[in-house]
Amino acid sequence: MGYPDSDMCVKSSVTIPTVYTEGSTCDESNAAGQAVVKVAATTNFSATDNALGHRVVIGRGTAREEQGTVLSIQAGTSITLDANLTKNHTVDAATTVDVESAAAQAVLSVAATTNFLAGETVIVDVGESHAATYIILSVQDAVSLTMTTNLLFTHEVAETVTQAGVANIVEVCMASLSTVLTKSHYKYMAIFLPSTWTTAAITFVGCDTPDGTFNQLINSTDVGEVIIASVAASKVIALDGECLEAMVTIPYIKLRSGTAVAPVDQGAENVSIGYVLKR
Repeated sequence: MGYPDSDMCVKSSVTIPTVYTEGSTCDESNAAGQAVVKVAATTNFSATDNALGHRVVIGRGTAREEQGTVLSIQAGTSITLDANLTKNHTVDAATTVDVESAAAQAVLSVAATTNFLAGETVIVDVGESHAATYIILSVQDAVSLTMTTNLLFTHEVAETVTQAGVANIVEVCMASLSTVLTKSHYKYMAIFLPSTWTTAAITFVGCDTPDGTFNQLINSTDVGEVIIASVAASKVIALDGECLEAMVTIPYIKLRSGTAVAPVDQGAENVSIGYVLKR
């Protein structure tokens, strides 16, 4: 039996979307099949001795987008993920042909090979008469690039050789704060956690407008966070006591997975949390 269509009871849901913040950029090309990602800076990443760190996404919005979790940090140099990369992640490397390279064979002689990787796509003589796209089969350091197919043209000295534009931004991902829940005019509240919920405490942020700045919800007794103790998936939470009273007069709230100091990432599934409000 459904709920009555009246203002006495409201049934709806909020989601916990993923928020992306820039962690760093790749400062060297990173090959598939290994877990170390060389980055320009490591200050925006975190890890601890006893737990995995931040979830990250590399090349978001590109054909080479993939995610991983920080396992360890080599300060100022690189991050190590909990699994190997499945794609090459390259920086904006460029060079030129340094010795004329004949058509109908696969070796392209170049002035430098720094940051080029086997498996990536390169464009030779972009925008000019010998423009051609190739995939690198192997790299002969500081000498040449061998392609997976024969060269289409005889590429002459000074023709450009460039990587085919892959975003090299490494972003930190966090899904811990829900969309807005409108609680105006309702006192009682129940929360329905889905089977995809990762075990975590629940805290709250509140605001007097739906699009304003949401701040941590605290109680006045000990100026501590209003908190629901750590709870597992597929549970129904009936708000009572401190939580119920603290939110009676807060018109707009967001649910936080975890606490302000230690939010818990709910992953990339865009978790949906059901709720019921009643007068």
